Amino acid sequence: MLPVLTVTLNPALDVTTSIDRLLPQQKLRCGAPRLDAGGGGVNVSRAIRELGGDSRAFVAVGGHTGAQLRAILDRTRMDIEYWSLIEETRLSFTVMEDITMEHYRFVLPGPVISPAEADSILNRISSLIERYPGFVVASGSLPPGVPDDFYGRLARDARERRTKLIVDTHGAALQAAAAERPYLIRLNHLEAQELLGGSVDLAAHLLGRQLVDGGLCEAAIVTIGAGGAIVTSADQQIEIRPPHVDVRSVVGAGDSFVAALTYGLANGWTLEEAAGYGVAAAAAAVTTEATQLCQRETVDALFAQIGGQLRSVA
Repeated sequence: MLPVLTVTLNPALDVTTSIDRLLPQQKLRCGAPRLDAGGGGVNVSRAIRELGGDSRAFVAVGGHTGAQLRAILDRTRMDIEYWSLIEETRLSFTVMEDITMEHYRFVLPGPVISPAEADSILNRISSLIERYPGFVVASGSLPPGVPDDFYGRLARDARERRTKLIVDTHGAALQAAAAERPYLIRLNHLEAQELLGGSVDLAAHLLGRQLVDGGLCEAAIVTIGAGGAIVTSADQQIEIRPPHVDVRSVVGAGDSFVAALTYGLANGWTLEEAAGYGVAAAAAAVTTEATQLCQRETVDALFAQIGGQLRSVA
């Protein structure tokens, strides 16, 4: 397996709880909280480990919340390099409403990181890429203060070091990354539409083709929820549909997808195979409760069903 480095500048201590019903202007007594380490790259590394692989996780943490997050991560025995921040790592809250089985997510912005510190962080990540070339996963939002072009500069550094960057973010950070043509972009239908600046609602396969042919990435994966994913590269376009599953929570599906995709690519699978494994992982993740990620046994079982769901897009 080729080396994998995940980057998380804005991790979160995920707090999940439940309540009978959400009501305004009342004291709401919740159930016992569940605490998990969260953030895009953190979740990707956690899921890669669950699938039987290894990765190195670069995680920026700070304050008392960061100490709690670090304690949780240390118990996973993952290979982690921490970058210490002065300000507090953010909290995120997920509240499950028992009466409707709906979940509500409250995501805080995260600590302020100055542009100068962001430069130092990028230099350190670049040195890790030089030592462990393979795949880099840039996943999740950027904290306040970090320049929008951070992932774009990371894409440039990765390319210079012949490392393949997988980007899973949104907004201005995604636009800056795409300007440097990373290896692969994973995004949903709406994010693809916004990245291309279009006001017309195009089909996912047309969006994927525009992303690749427009030089924004070597490969694009546009996910369409229960519809699966459209995988586009220069020479092929494949639609991958997931098997039917009972959905409990959609939290963690995207990160599980990226983890399984990266795991497959790092093990020498084709893009089609790796993306199929990603679809299986996303489907497995939605069968779990709250912020839990995919489980390997379920992923492998679903992946075995996906072979017949692959088809070329005309």
